[in-house]
Amino acid sequence: MPALQVKDFPSDLYDQLRECAAAQDRSISQQTVHVLREYLRAYRQGGGSASWVVRPVVERPDAVLRTSDRTAETPEERAERRRKLFERIDALPKFEVPDDFPEPAEIVRQMREEHDDRIVPELSHIR
Repeated sequence: MPALQVKDFPSDLYDQLRECAAAQDRSISQQTVHVLREYLRAYRQGGGSASWVVRPVVERPDAVLRTSDRTAETPEERAERRRKLFERIDALPKFEVPDDFPEPAEIVRQMREEHDDRIVPELSHIR
């Protein structure tokens, strides 16, 4: 597998990468590959444009209540947590779905048929 070495890597960026890797239980090498893979995916989806916005799924990892912590929530706390979640969802970029876009059931049906078309020939020897 090819190796990548970066010369003159800024120490503050390295420290942030190390912290992020530790928070996600990854090595620095794994985190670097993950970040680059996500960037390149966004780059390809943007048609070769390198300008993209990172929107974390969660503002801070410690802001997410684990399932075990939710049992101690009061109904008011739960309602507030859900309200904040819906505010974050509402703040996401909007997009228009074309009128001729297929229904979700049709997309799932097509995916199942494609899957069946791929695996049925391979299973023909099984009775």
